[in-house]
Amino acid sequence: MSDTQYSAAYHLGQYQPAVEAEINQLNGQDFTNRFWHKDATLWTQDAEAQQSIRSFMGWLDSPEVLSKAVGDIQQFVADVKAAGFQHVVVMGMGGSTMAPIVFERSFPQNGLPLSILDTTDPGTVAELEKSIPLAHTLFIVASKSGTTAEPLAFGDYFYDKVKALKGDKAGENFVAITDPGSKFVTQATQEGYRKIFLNFAEVGGRFSALTYFGLVPAALYGIDISAMLRGAVEMMRACGAQGPVADNPGLKLGATMGVLAKQGRDKLTLITPESLSSLGLWLEQLLAESTGKEGKGILPVAGEPLGRPDEYGHDRVFVYVGYESEPDQANIDKLTALEQAGHPVVIIRLKNALDLGSEFYRWEIGTAVAGIVLGINPFDQPNVQAAKTATDKLMKEVTEKGQLPSPGQPAASQDGISYYGDVTGPDAAGVLAAFFRQAQPGNFMTLQAYLHENEALNKALAEFRQLVQDKLRIATTSGYGPRFLHSTGQYHKGGPNNGLFVQFTADHPQDLPLPGRTYTFGTFENAQAQGDLQALRDNGRRALHIHLGPQPEQALQTVLTALKAALAQLT
Repeated sequence: MSDTQYSAAYHLGQYQPAVEAEINQLNGQDFTNRFWHKDATLWTQDAEAQQSIRSFMGWLDSPEVLSKAVGDIQQFVADVKAAGFQHVVVMGMGGSTMAPIVFERSFPQNGLPLSILDTTDPGTVAELEKSIPLAHTLFIVASKSGTTAEPLAFGDYFYDKVKALKGDKAGENFVAITDPGSKFVTQATQEGYRKIFLNFAEVGGRFSALTYFGLVPAALYGIDISAMLRGAVEMMRACGAQGPVADNPGLKLGATMGVLAKQGRDKLTLITPESLSSLGLWLEQLLAESTGKEGKGILPVAGEPLGRPDEYGHDRVFVYVGYESEPDQANIDKLTALEQAGHPVVIIRLKNALDLGSEFYRWEIGTAVAGIVLGINPFDQPNVQAAKTATDKLMKEVTEKGQLPSPGQPAASQDGISYYGDVTGPDAAGVLAAFFRQAQPGNFMTLQAYLHENEALNKALAEFRQLVQDKLRIATTSGYGPRFLHSTGQYHKGGPNNGLFVQFTADHPQDLPLPGRTYTFGTFENAQAQGDLQALRDNGRRALHIHLGPQPEQALQTVLTALKAALAQLT
């Protein structure tokens, strides 16, 4: 099954008849007209849920709507450059920052340098502050609701720093992107922000790549957003925006994902060349937050190097997204071997990075369609609030008592590292062995690193994943907190209860105070980790918390040694 116009090849083997039957059934039910008229009965018969679905489908025509705003965005970029700005920092969480991360890592810089801040880790904030010319940096505070704690904290921190340099003119360095009517509009107005971009209330964060949240940073970075939107509009029409079509790329992708998930192939393993590796971050949020609920869901697996067919169970579907001009033969050969062994494989090729506009749109349609097949509402996130509520409760305790509550007695303490969990063992290796002894076929492991992201930690976390995958033959994922709370966090608590969660935290010897608050960035990050752990346990998830102490890079190497000993104990 191929999609030549949009360069997608589907190698589904035994699953192809079921996928084709699903597509035919949906088309037989007037899918295209109903979908584009926001007929919520496609997803649910519940009246309240139907209203929720209709109110979050504004993304459907966002490429056309935003095409009319290109001139205004480009004028804004020209004004910013004329004012002498030398750097741009996008500050947000989840849908507000995922697309800018992909743009910054996938395109060459033709405009202003772009940095993205989406973590409360004080080491990361301090490193960013040292690397930018504060007085000549444009800060974009991006928050759909205008109430998200992290971007508001980032904005307050850097506003305070710029005010120390520029006094009452500090607001000239700040831009807001938020929904109409949010409280943040009032604050941004009072503080004299240079510009307030009002986005669209009926577009959820993870569907906002082709709105102001993605396009303003992209334009400042020098990307041709007009060309990108043209491609997205073409994909809109190919997906039925102007009426039923013979070959709908979004429908095909969504039906494939949904049917395979229902048949147990619910781990969508994304493979890309290095030049597109950041696409996984965006797809993780879109898929996991949209589908991971009611005990169902599709788990996106990004950043796993491809192995041999016998290293995988029957819970995988492999999707490759790469460039026509990059053969990437090593990955393609491995995918061919996987296909020949009976694993479903999808291969998508882009002409160039500007095709990311149409690709974002294809996946948005596909995710919405997968929701139909799975029988869930892809536009809500009922479990995301759990970690926020637990964190808010902890922050109230910090305000009242001056510190976070103790995490309790560790199951093991060794080499200055503490292991907290519901399992027991004589030492670190024993606790790790007991934890991983719980793994079953079809499970997955995720590493949740509330740490200062750097290359040494990335390599250590990748090694942790590889060791577990090699021994247990389960899918592995990894994410830095609190970033993933606004993306895969929904799947972790609301999806199938088949995850093994390993959380890493560390001390903050060089912490940063937060203006107008009684706590620091480090305390905020620790509270988010503790709140997330509580939410996982409240949902009956298997979780192990490892506190690495003051030197996380060195400590993680010690943990890896203990992990090797632990896995050797497992038969």
